Amino acid sequence: MATILLLHSALGLRPGVHSFAELLRGRGHEVEVPDFYEGHVFDGEREGIAHRDAHPEYFETVRELAATMPPETVLAGFSLGAFFAQRLAARRPRAGAAILLHSVAAPRHEWSGVPVQVHRHEDDPWIAPPDVTTLGAAVEASGAPFEDHVTPGRGHLFTDPDLPGYDAAVTAATVERIDAFLR
Repeated sequence: MATILLLHSALGLRPGVHSFAELLRGRGHEVEVPDFYEGHVFDGEREGIAHRDAHPEYFETVRELAATMPPETVLAGFSLGAFFAQRLAARRPRAGAAILLHSVAAPRHEWSGVPVQVHRHEDDPWIAPPDVTTLGAAVEASGAPFEDHVTPGRGHLFTDPDLPGYDAAVTAATVERIDAFLR
């Protein structure tokens, strides 16, 4: 089983992040869920993003935590957390994988060789499809596998049961795909 560092979104460490971590633990994975927002939780994107913008040190906090974990740790996250996981994986070639839920960025440098799995809506206001294509090409050029799982429709954060866009069936399929990818 894998050791997973699961990073929350700009909304903070909400109960839905813990619920998702429990689903992965139920598959036998060890999941670390840090609260890099130090207890701050938000219901709206605007407030959460404003908080993130006021604290640029949060990525450094996450980077330092990741450095204490085994090199083969899987780096995963939701939205902002996925952005952080992708940045970490780009410089951590021994990471087990990068699991990017609800966020993808075009890589800034040559990819590290870490396998990547993406989970997103077909129309997500926070994801530019060309960035997915660019990341996929970079990952595959590095010799690593790349999977892009696209849920039809429009939305963001479909894995959080406390948010309006939650989809239980898609969340279950997402956990199944992550588990299969990590095995």
